[in-house]
Amino acid sequence: MKKNITTVTGLIAISLLAGCSTGGQTNSAPASGDNNQSGQKEIEITYWRPQASGPEDEFYVRRVDEFNKAHQGQIKLTMEPITRGNSFAYEDKINAAVASHTLPDVVSMDGPNVANYAASNIVIPLDEYFTKEDMNDFVPSIVQQGTYQNKFYAAGLAESSVVLFYNKKIMKQYGIEPPTKMEDAWTWDQWYDVMKKTSKDDVFGTNMINDKGEWMTYAFEQMWISAGTDIVNKEGTEAQGWVNSDKGVEAAKFLQKMANDKLFNIDPKPTEFEEGKAATKLGGPWNIPGFKNYPDLEWGITYFPKSPGGNLTAPSGSWAIGVSADSKHPKEAAEVVKWMTNKDSSAQLAKAISMPASRKSAYDSLPEYNELPMRIIKEQVITVSHARPVTPAYPVLTQKFAEALTDIMMGAEVKKSLDNVASSFDDEFKRNFSK
Repeated sequence: MKKNITTVTGLIAISLLAGCSTGGQTNSAPASGDNNQSGQKEIEITYWRPQASGPEDEFYVRRVDEFNKAHQGQIKLTMEPITRGNSFAYEDKINAAVASHTLPDVVSMDGPNVANYAASNIVIPLDEYFTKEDMNDFVPSIVQQGTYQNKFYAAGLAESSVVLFYNKKIMKQYGIEPPTKMEDAWTWDQWYDVMKKTSKDDVFGTNMINDKGEWMTYAFEQMWISAGTDIVNKEGTEAQGWVNSDKGVEAAKFLQKMANDKLFNIDPKPTEFEEGKAATKLGGPWNIPGFKNYPDLEWGITYFPKSPGGNLTAPSGSWAIGVSADSKHPKEAAEVVKWMTNKDSSAQLAKAISMPASRKSAYDSLPEYNELPMRIIKEQVITVSHARPVTPAYPVLTQKFAEALTDIMMGAEVKKSLDNVASSFDDEFKRNFSK
């Protein structure tokens, strides 16, 4: 299932990649105020998250019930899913609670917005609550997206990735054998040759989303990283000389070349790949459940293409959970965060939403990731994935970067477009976040 991807600017901005649709229930333990055997009153902890649907919602309901049973007499957790739909009800409620200092104890946030929450003092560091073993068990990109200024603020509920799906029939038709080992991953040039060869008879070489939304940053920032740069510096404070560097211009020109040569549909139909009208597809695990609706489709997975001479990398990032600064019981709230992101929760959520797990140990109970095609996803997540930039000015960065890439694919001047991204981000950071 493809997830909605949006970004909202303001005090906080939440980009939704993998986590909400419809449905939702509120969970709480039995009668409030119950005492434990020592006579101490149960501590009540509240938790907000965006509304979910189906198996995902069932996961949250089940894990909250299990938490309350395991902590009966000590902690009572009440979860409130916030209706989202196509509106920004969740963001609006968070914003209002920030202003009035009425945030719940535990809040969900999308990965690239952790830095914004941290810089705005919406969430608190969690370092004292997670052991070294816990931190080593999270896949590296989860630690990266949850860390701001060397402090860990949010633990990932699940992970994500982007891979290159391919049509086995079309590959066989042209004698193409996609890589199954990381060291053999296609370079941009090799992928270009595959697309060029297969772009015939109303079939595009690839299918990929082309919009001005979060997908553009989520997916294509990796081309900058693979080329040996990024769209901002490591500190997340400056884009000048990064997004518009020579290597960045090279990455953007490759995307423009693909568009100019009509190797993908600039206004794509979402199911081109599924219908056999695209030889490859840049997509994620959320696409896989829908493939079963196309019985004629024979599909495989290979790695996210890399820069010639560059390193293999892959997109990552999803919803995380942290403790709000308004919580009067941070220790108990941290127990909720730990529970919702432990090995069992990580494995269960991965199964529920068809997304990779955020903990390495969770894959012990996910054997499907040990064999092709799912092995490709696991390898990317555990070894080469990079989260989106950790910066409190991310909302402006992602908006401007996405707009620039879309314009570049439509023929805009590459360097000028990227220069605009750099100046917009740098101005925003200096205005609101520099000390």
